[in-house]
Amino acid sequence: MEYRLGTSLRVKSRGETVELTCPNCKKKVNFGVFSNLERRFVPKVTLLDCNTVYFLVCPECASIYTVDEAKGDSFKKGQKLSIGNFDLKTLKKFKPEND
Repeated sequence: MEYRLGTSLRVKSRGETVELTCPNCKKKVNFGVFSNLERRFVPKVTLLDCNTVYFLVCPECASIYTVDEAKGDSFKKGQKLSIGNFDLKTLKKFKPEND
């Protein structure tokens, strides 16, 4: 399976979360938070739409989760408690699997 975590070549580290429980390995860990830009061409005046994609990596099992852009922006501004266990979302498939 392929997943897309933004389209930019620059992935930025944004720090670590407070202690959260990983949905995959069930251990309490501080997730590493990273961000990347996702640019899309859209029929607007600017023709380019930029969104920031935030993703978290479990240091124990290397599972990757994403959070809403608003939660990630709050975290980036220093609000460590803006990301909690219920904010973690599984990644959406970018391309379907070939059978």
